[in-house]
Amino acid sequence: MKKLPTFKTQEEEIRFWEKHSISEYWEELEESTDTFERPRLTPVTLKFDPLVLKKLKMLARKRGVSYNAYIRLLLAKGVEKEILQAGK
Repeated sequence: MKKLPTFKTQEEEIRFWEKHSISEYWEELEESTDTFERPRLTPVTLKFDPLVLKKLKMLARKRGVSYNAYIRLLLAKGVEKEILQAGK
């Protein structure tokens, strides 16, 4: 059985899990007691070009998420990027 390493940063842990399977460390894992609250979402209406929406759905399907969740992810990343660039 492999020993799970201690990570110094979240980025280091992300890189580790990108290259390793959780099944290699199954015996070391403990059940979490964390609870997660789903954030409150405000509904909005957007109009997309049909081809763009088709591409969004395809990309979301590849990632195993709903296209609505995928669009929220892309928008959130874009907003954060804009904020970071505006602060420079």
